[in-house]
Amino acid sequence: MVCDAKAFVDAPKNGGRYALHIALKRPASLHIEALSPLGDPAAVLVADKGRFALLDLRNNVFYQGPSTPENLSRLLPAPLRDEELVALLTGAIPDLPGGEPVSSKRQGDGYLLVVESARERQEVDLGGDLRVDEVRRKNSQGALLWAVHLDDHDDKSGAQVPRLLHLSAPVSRTEVDLRLRNTETGLPASPQMFFLGVPKGMQIEEVP
Repeated sequence: MVCDAKAFVDAPKNGGRYALHIALKRPASLHIEALSPLGDPAAVLVADKGRFALLDLRNNVFYQGPSTPENLSRLLPAPLRDEELVALLTGAIPDLPGGEPVSSKRQGDGYLLVVESARERQEVDLGGDLRVDEVRRKNSQGALLWAVHLDDHDDKSGAQVPRLLHLSAPVSRTEVDLRLRNTETGLPASPQMFFLGVPKGMQIEEVP
């Protein structure tokens, strides 16, 4: 999937408004470009096969390391793993590692699905047409870790891809609104899309 996006971020770090270009491939491959007001790349992030790289053209630094939520948040602050971000952007239910189904029941015109692991609980609201409307991740004590609301789904391809996403993460005091447009699905993705080489003369920083 490829799309353009506007991000509106309220967070202790990296807050503001961003124009983005996004390309992704399931299960966990990402390519995100943050654009300057003139439309030129200001930063480029890729994640693939558990690895992460961020080319920060504003500060002339190249970061590389594992694709942890902390590293992915260096561009777009969100406490999400790479596969969770890919799933939500494509309107799919993110996997809860080690999770087992607990319940599935009617809720209004839709359904509520609950999955639990030893440490976390995931609640998923589905619409009557089985589109994903909201995903909530909680810890074992029931405190909300993050919630993502999905809206204005585009079902032209039958994929129920959301055009609007709102993420709330109370622990990190983060709110992110994403508005997707010019979305195209089903396109073949080049492996080079998810590889980022180190430009000559760029400072390299290894991150854990």
